[in-house]
Amino acid sequence: MSSNTKRRCGVGIRGVAMAIDSIIWMALFMITVSAVGLMTGDLQTTSEGVETNLEGGAALAGLTLWLAVSILYHTVLEWRWGKTLGKYLVSIKVTGVDGKSPSLLGSLLRNLLRLIDWLPFFYLVGIVTIAVSKSDRRLGDRVGNTIVVRP
Repeated sequence: MSSNTKRRCGVGIRGVAMAIDSIIWMALFMITVSAVGLMTGDLQTTSEGVETNLEGGAALAGLTLWLAVSILYHTVLEWRWGKTLGKYLVSIKVTGVDGKSPSLLGSLLRNLLRLIDWLPFFYLVGIVTIAVSKSDRRLGDRVGNTIVVRP
């Protein structure tokens, strides 16, 4: 077991960081859907503001772009600096289990599995896997060979 064991983070503080990052995810959603709406001609200006009404392939493209950008947000920030804005604000970070910075592949795998950890809603799989793990690691942490710690 690494020296990070005593400093690992459980569900609570990680949940606060994810709540903060969820605000960023919503902003990214609005930006990506609006960008697809602009490209497809489905972006409309009304008296109440700007609206985008995507359907079919355009809606799928908007959702796919949003997921890709959101995963990229987590992957790049955690790989380069060990933390997203949410993790920064609550003073936690992602490391490899050896205490070093996570690899790009480890960070990518960790964050791709975030989609499964999110299931069936509000990170239920992630919460359960952290709660039953002796090392406070969600499925993405296990696959990415990472751990979340207090620096």
